Amino acid sequence: MQTPTLQELEEDYMIAKFQILISQAYEQGVEDGRAKFTYPPVLTKQHLMEIFQIELPTVDKIIKDSTFPRLQTIRARYPRDAVFTWIDKNTAALEKYLT
Repeated sequence: MQTPTLQELEEDYMIAKFQILISQAYEQGVEDGRAKFTYPPVLTKQHLMEIFQIELPTVDKIIKDSTFPRLQTIRARYPRDAVFTWIDKNTAALEKYLT
């Protein structure tokens, strides 16, 4: 039986680390997907309070942002997928509302 070289040990270690990282990323993706799709396709202000974990006055400030997605035909209703996309793209902008 041949003793593994340092390079082989390093390669095995890196492979194990990548497998752990990939597994964690997958689990986080599944969790994020569950969180996102537990909400209905059309959100209310109450849903936004839950998603952002903030009170109604702060939700009102956020939804006044001209770039925040809203349904044109129904007052105070917001398309779920567009809201989550907006959150992803506007994390820095949210800081001004949440501080």
